[in-house]
Amino acid sequence: MTAILTLILPALLPAIIDLVKNAFSRVLGIETGQPQNFNERLEDKKLDIEKLKAIAELDRPQGNVSKWVSDFRASFRYIAVGVIVVAAIIYNFLPEASQTATSLNYLNELAASATFFIIGDRVYLGLKQLR
Repeated sequence: MTAILTLILPALLPAIIDLVKNAFSRVLGIETGQPQNFNERLEDKKLDIEKLKAIAELDRPQGNVSKWVSDFRASFRYIAVGVIVVAAIIYNFLPEASQTATSLNYLNELAASATFFIIGDRVYLGLKQLR
């Protein structure tokens, strides 16, 4: 059970923080972090666009590179995260895993970080759009 919580909780942490923040803002009657007018909302969207442009610039290959090298380079982070998560899932079900609890905890924390990298930011942005 703790392994599942270790893998899922980091992905849900931004949503939980937003729920707590919204609860406090409703109780206190203060809108925190919300754009108050159209111009502020527009600036917020511009910041999101600039963030995406910066990430796209980091992924852009420099020089003349083969297409498959460019594609592999762009997907390497996701492949690495997939390998880490699959290794953690497999290792959790091995009978020897209970004997090496320390390495199991480290592997689960690594998988939780990788899971958060893949879905945490997207879940947060999706929940941010619902408001």
